[in-house]
Amino acid sequence: MSPWTLCLCALLLAVPRPAQAQSQEEKRRQLQERLGVKKPAEPATRVEATPDAGVAEPAEASAAPKGTPSPPSRSQPGPAKPRALTFAEDARPILEKQCASCHRPDGKAARTQWVLRGGPEDYDATLRFVKTAAAAQSPLLKKGSGATLHGGQKAIAVDSAEYAKLLTWIEGGALPGRASVATTPAPVSPPTVAASEPKPAAPHTRDSAPTPLASNPTPAEPGPAPVIAPSPPAASPTAAADALRFAPRIHEQLMSGCASCHAPDGFAGSSRYVASADPVQHLRSVLPLVVPGSAATSLLYQRAKGEAHPGGAVWEPGSAELELLGQWINAGALGPVPDTTAVASAPGSTTSPATPAAAPTPPAPAANPHAANPHAGISLGTYPVLGSLSLNGRFDLNYERRNYNDHPFQSEGVNALRSYHQFLFLTRQSATDPVMLTLEALSLQFWEVGVRVGPETWPVKVFAKGGKVLVPFGGEPLFHHNYGGLAGFDQKVLPVVFAREGLTVNVQRRQGPLTLSGDAYLIAGFRLRTADAVLNLQSDFAPLDETRLGLGARLGASWGPISVWYSPYFNSLGFGRRLFLQALDVAVWRPRGVPVLERFSLGAGLLRGDVSGGEDEGYGGPGADYYHFASYLQLRFHPSDWLYLQYRQGLRTFGNRRGLILDSTDLTRDDGSTHNVGAVARWRGLSAGLFHYWNLEKADELPDDFTRLVVAYEF
Repeated sequence: MSPWTLCLCALLLAVPRPAQAQSQEEKRRQLQERLGVKKPAEPATRVEATPDAGVAEPAEASAAPKGTPSPPSRSQPGPAKPRALTFAEDARPILEKQCASCHRPDGKAARTQWVLRGGPEDYDATLRFVKTAAAAQSPLLKKGSGATLHGGQKAIAVDSAEYAKLLTWIEGGALPGRASVATTPAPVSPPTVAASEPKPAAPHTRDSAPTPLASNPTPAEPGPAPVIAPSPPAASPTAAADALRFAPRIHEQLMSGCASCHAPDGFAGSSRYVASADPVQHLRSVLPLVVPGSAATSLLYQRAKGEAHPGGAVWEPGSAELELLGQWINAGALGPVPDTTAVASAPGSTTSPATPAAAPTPPAPAANPHAANPHAGISLGTYPVLGSLSLNGRFDLNYERRNYNDHPFQSEGVNALRSYHQFLFLTRQSATDPVMLTLEALSLQFWEVGVRVGPETWPVKVFAKGGKVLVPFGGEPLFHHNYGGLAGFDQKVLPVVFAREGLTVNVQRRQGPLTLSGDAYLIAGFRLRTADAVLNLQSDFAPLDETRLGLGARLGASWGPISVWYSPYFNSLGFGRRLFLQALDVAVWRPRGVPVLERFSLGAGLLRGDVSGGEDEGYGGPGADYYHFASYLQLRFHPSDWLYLQYRQGLRTFGNRRGLILDSTDLTRDDGSTHNVGAVARWRGLSAGLFHYWNLEKADELPDDFTRLVVAYEF
């Protein structure tokens, strides 16, 4: 007798005899089940779905004990419940019809926080603008109906059927619907033999469709015999994409909140953070400013809250935008969604179950962000006592053609090679430490030690600084005063680097789209050399051992791309004379999303410094008081984010004793105007510009026009 026969006989003897006789076919089926040759057959049961949720109810047990009353017949279902509205079936068609003409990737509102891309990410993007607890107050409805400020026209009337459907969808919980969830078919795996164990049911969330309940299986027969268990489903190739990543949500949010100033050609285009329309390049500028896993210590998060940020808080504490930024940083500051096309099988393709899937290629190590984007600055790390340090700098080289009139090719012109900027800035700052330090390390042109006053929860941010401080006068205190039509090291009105020993206090408050700021400062001020001298605002400072204090302030307000500053300053000059200096500056930085105007930026300003007093000493009074005046107008055209064309002009007059801006009875070669045209191209930290200047004196014209080719590097 063969071993197989003995084994078969033993198994037959081990089978318990049923109370009733069994057919030969039934015995064969039970034997196959015990040998694991065939999956046990399940009793035929009927599965009925509820009308509203589409979830199958468990069928009744196939073998009910005798005497148990039969359940009532379910052949006549009750009235169907109304279907819940979802984003995919109800809200998306309305939004695509009414809003997508502007809010699409290539539309007028492509740089706003809400862009419809036609994919599953549209649901998450829309969800940020709905309030299920107060549906009628949702920004999606208020902007769409024109109840609040909206860059476009009113898209949906309040009394329309579309508005009612969107309102009902939000009140019902803003459900996504099946079509709004991205799914990727998992590869088929061969069945494996495993011990039978219960598997937890998949959790039901708002972002996933309910899983139908399977009918009750036949109760397992006693004994440890193995059964066929299906292998666990393979992970979707897009599982890595489920985590919060930089693109598109964080990228679009930063572009909407920061790009108006931090674009390559914007007001803060020379800072460490430069926003770019390219998500990869944008991320390279962001990474040096974040500490993955710790939003609280990340410089980007601190600035977004308004800490030591000249523009105030970008998003208020507790806002959805700030919370999303913190979640992304705490989750590891992940980059854009990786390409999974090489891993996922195309729909409809067949894969042999016997062939194991190829192991995915390990990700390449992250590149050094400073090497990829030198403009973002260099983090030096965190040290005991010293704190968190970073390094920035600017260096340039200029070729100039000077000393001519009208055009640079005249024979009397001369060539010059100069370097104006050799600056290295060292900064100490941390969210957990209220003390901060900023200094110019090479020549100590300025240095500031500051402290944050009060807790972070205060709605008003207060900072105090002391040292050789940058005087907060005008629109941009560092290098960029344009009064008189000349900027940087060419200035002829204010000091090139307006830094003096003193104290400053800065207060910031953000209320919705409006940001208010105020600076007050006390510095070592100006002093007249002689009683009858005309004050020179660039050089006539009092020596430190005979200090004359100057008291000033700067009040600022910004709304969207528009910023306004008013700067008053008072200083006793000696000999009974006094200076009252004031300036008004306006800047408009590329209103994004506005056709034509988004290609332009504008800056304008006026300055007037009045010197008066001294009547008692016999030095002042009518005919002896005078004023200085300067103005500028700057217009830039931006054909792209890396290139702009510039025109700037300004007027400067000194020692005027009559008239509003010019005393025509006492003109000198110091009184004049400047006109400038130029073009600047930027690529990361490298920039190159070509400028031509016409200097027009009001008297005694000089051959002082010049042309400049500049190459600069910033990091």
